[in-house]
Amino acid sequence: MDAAALDALIDELSAVGDPVADALADELAAHPQHRALLERGLREGRDALGDPTGAPALAAFLGELETLTAAAPDDLLDRASLPHFTISPAEHVLDLGAAALIHSYAPPRTAAVLVGTGELTGRALERVTDTGRWNAAALVPGWLRQGEPGYVATAQVRLVHARVRRSVRRAAGDAGPVPLHQVDLVRTWLDFTLVTMRADAALGLDLTGAEENSLYAYWQHLGRLLGIDRRLLVGAVDRAGAELLAERIAAVTGPPSEDSRRLTRAGLDALAGALADLTPAPRRLAGPMVRAACRAMLGDELADQLGVPRSAAAAAALRPLVALTRLRRRLLRRDAVAWERLVRANVEATRAFALDGGPAGFAR
Repeated sequence: MDAAALDALIDELSAVGDPVADALADELAAHPQHRALLERGLREGRDALGDPTGAPALAAFLGELETLTAAAPDDLLDRASLPHFTISPAEHVLDLGAAALIHSYAPPRTAAVLVGTGELTGRALERVTDTGRWNAAALVPGWLRQGEPGYVATAQVRLVHARVRRSVRRAAGDAGPVPLHQVDLVRTWLDFTLVTMRADAALGLDLTGAEENSLYAYWQHLGRLLGIDRRLLVGAVDRAGAELLAERIAAVTGPPSEDSRRLTRAGLDALAGALADLTPAPRRLAGPMVRAACRAMLGDELADQLGVPRSAAAAAALRPLVALTRLRRRLLRRDAVAWERLVRANVEATRAFALDGGPAGFAR
C-alpha cells in the first residue's frame, strides 16, 4: 500500500472503533449476567455455551477470536515470539515501560482519554504492571491458543478498550470524535513493536533482521486478536513497513500535551520505584537512570516534548552499560547452547510473572 492509500485508510478508520467488541460491551452492560458466559466461552470455546441466542454479540466476539486462532499456523503460535525472550524480563521493564508505554502517552487525544479515567496517574505502577503482565502472557509461546492465558488476557484487553469507548461516548452524548479508534489502536501496536525494538537497539539489546520479522509476524496475529483492522496491519510485516505506517500516523497526530506530560511523570516515577524494589539499583539512582534510558530510547526531541528531564551524568553512566550489554549479547550468540538456555530461562521467568505477578521475572 502506498503512502496516499495509507493516508486515505487512516482518515477513514479514525472514525471507527471496534464494532465487534463495542457491540459486546453494549450487550454486557444490558445483561451483566452474560459476563459469566464470556469467561466460560473464552476458556472453553463458543461451543461450550450451546446456543447463545440471547447473546448474539458475545457469540460474534468469540467466533471472530476462534476463527483467527484456528487459522494461525502452529509454528507462529509456538515459535514466532521467541526473539522477545532473548531479552530478560528485567530489561523489558525498560523497553516496555520507559519506551512503549511512555511513547503511547504522546498523542494528545489519547492522553486526554487516559487522564480522564483517573487511574493512570493515580495508580501508575499498577497500570504499568497490568500492561506488563498482559504483554508477558500474550508473548509466552503457545499462550495465544484458544483458552490459554494470553488468549484470554488479550480478549479482556480488547473488551476494556470497548468499555472505555462506551463510557466516553455516553459521557459526551455520542458527540465528538470516536475515542480509542482504529488508528489509536494501531498506534499502540506500533509502540509494542517498532518503538520497543528501536528501544532495545538503543540499550544494546539488538535483534537480528530475522528476529524482528518473526516478532512482526507474531504481532500481526496479536493485532487482529486485539480488534485492529487487517488493512492497517497488512503492510507492517517488517521494520520498513512499520516505519511507513508510523510516519503516516505521525502526520495526523498532534504534539504531546500537558496530559501527556502528566502521564509521563507518573509512569517514569512508578518505573523508578519498581526498578529500585526489584533490582539491586540504589533508589537514589533509579530515577535518573530510568529517565536517561527513556531519553536514549525515545530520542531527545520527543523526550523534551514529554518533559523528561535531562541528566548529563546519568546519560554518561548509561553509555558504558549499553556497550557492555551489546558485547555480552554478541558473545552469548556465539554459543548456541548458552543462547538457547538464556531464551528458555526467560520464557520460564515470564510465564511465572504472567501467572502470579511475582518478582521472579526480574532475576537475571
